[in-house]
Amino acid sequence: MELKVEDFSLDSTLTSGQTFFWRKLDDFWVTSFDKPVKIKQDHDRLEYYGCTEEYIRKLLGLKDDISSIKTELDKDDFIDRAINYSTGLRVVNEGLWPATLGFILSIQSNVPLIQRRVIALSEAYGEAKEMEGSKIYSFPDYVKIFESGIDKLKCFKLGFRTRFVMSAAEYFYKHNMSESLPLEDIKKRLLDIDGIGDKVLDCVMLYGMHDLSAFPMDVWILRVIDKYYSKLIRAAKSYKSKREIMTSYFGKYAGYAQLFMYNYSRLNSTWK
Repeated sequence: MELKVEDFSLDSTLTSGQTFFWRKLDDFWVTSFDKPVKIKQDHDRLEYYGCTEEYIRKLLGLKDDISSIKTELDKDDFIDRAINYSTGLRVVNEGLWPATLGFILSIQSNVPLIQRRVIALSEAYGEAKEMEGSKIYSFPDYVKIFESGIDKLKCFKLGFRTRFVMSAAEYFYKHNMSESLPLEDIKKRLLDIDGIGDKVLDCVMLYGMHDLSAFPMDVWILRVIDKYYSKLIRAAKSYKSKREIMTSYFGKYAGYAQLFMYNYSRLNSTWK
């Protein structure tokens, strides 16, 4: 199946630090959140297998009116540079549980290590599926993680994250964590899970629930706003107060501003 796209880069989107469960096999990216999917890009066309066009559009943020989003965000010289540098980037929409597990594993870690851990957990707690001769494991199942117990989970050497992963699996197992719940209810429930603080929560809401107003702040983003938005945040001391100011400044698409900032500051050494 093929899909024509504009202002979209599959490689940039999947290597931008917002997702951890894709692998590159030859020319194709493959994953299996709830079904095996393989996809590649040739200029303005996506070639995909294992899913519907609707699934791809939702998963990769292709429903977003990116032109209008960029226009609304283009408020100052720095974000203008970040937007122009980040051509083709979209905010993914990978679901509540995948984002929760992925960003718990991201705490004090790096992307390659997170990816290795997610793949190892998928082989232990996911389901093996075949796609055109390739074995692809589904995303780690929280039911299997919880029911298999903490001792098995310790074998993966997740360090302090072991307790956080088990807490998340248990919470999802015992509570109604439906994505159809109001966003505010989901936020409150996620904060009941060990290891989920404001930053992880913002990541889950942006990349798992596609709440485009969320504005996660890691070390890269904090450096950016301290340098370029110091007048805005000068009275703000806490994570929450800085986030509130930046979200108010950028509005309902603040999450895209965050992604553009992160991409630009991480990859372009001249941003300073």
